[in-house]
Amino acid sequence: MTTGNTDRVSRPYNICSLVVHLAPARADEAERRVAALPGVEIHGRTADSRLVVTAVDLPGILAFDQIAEMNRTPGVVAASLVYHAFDTDESRAACAHTTSQN
Repeated sequence: MTTGNTDRVSRPYNICSLVVHLAPARADEAERRVAALPGVEIHGRTADSRLVVTAVDLPGILAFDQIAEMNRTPGVVAASLVYHAFDTDESRAACAHTTSQN
């Protein structure tokens, strides 16, 4: 016997944080292309053409694939993974339960 809402498909939450180094001569174009990738958000840009970026999984789109696409983008020198978190509904629920008890 199952309990809970069986209509809801449980998906893990996957987030990657990156520093994306841009070639200064093509930085504006490269930034626009990176920003247009689904599941990708730019949080800042430094004076020396580095982007602070997050990429998350979306239905049918993996953050991993978007990172690979960033590295193929003209004007991107490198996309370096800084942080990665992978979370399931069960672990989020356990964390919320622990937090609510404190």
